[in-house]
Amino acid sequence: MKARALLLLGLVIAVFSLLATNGKVRAGDDAQFKWVIGSSDSALAVDGSSITVTGTGTFAPNDPDEVTGGGTWAVSTGGSGTFQVTQLIRFDLAPGSVSNPTIHAGLAFFRVAYSDGSRGILVLSCHLPETPANVAEGGAASKGFADYFNLQAHGTFFQQLSSED
Repeated sequence: MKARALLLLGLVIAVFSLLATNGKVRAGDDAQFKWVIGSSDSALAVDGSSITVTGTGTFAPNDPDEVTGGGTWAVSTGGSGTFQVTQLIRFDLAPGSVSNPTIHAGLAFFRVAYSDGSRGILVLSCHLPETPANVAEGGAASKGFADYFNLQAHGTFFQQLSSED
C-alpha cells in the first residue's frame, strides 16, 4: 500500500513537472553546453547531394552570441573547407538519459560561416534512450541556397559543462 502511494505521488509530481515546464527540460540561467558531432554527420538535399560536417564547440543557451567552435564540411557536388559557428539561434533540451548525467538530448540551431564565404544554419539533434520518438539523431545544414535537410543518423550530443569548465 505504501509503495503504491509513493508511486502515485511520483506520477503526480512527474505530470505536474511536465505541465509546468510545457514538456521541456530547462537549463539554468548560467548553463554552458558543449556540442559534439561524434565522428561526422551527413544530410541530403532534395536532389540527393549531401553535406558532411564534423566539429565541436560551446554555447550558452541564454546568450546567443556566447558561442565557440566549428569544424569541417564537404559537399558531394564538390567543395570542402571549414566552418565557424557565429551565433546560437535556439536550443531546447529534450528528455532522455544515459549513465553520464551531464550528457543531454536536445535540439540546437546555429548560424555558421563557411570558409568559402557562404553562410548557413547548422542543426544538431540528439536522441538518447527515453527521448521521445519525434526527436531525431544527427545533423542537418543549409549552405547558401542549398538545404541539406534529410539527416542521416550519427552520434551528436550536448554536454552540460560545470562552472569550472
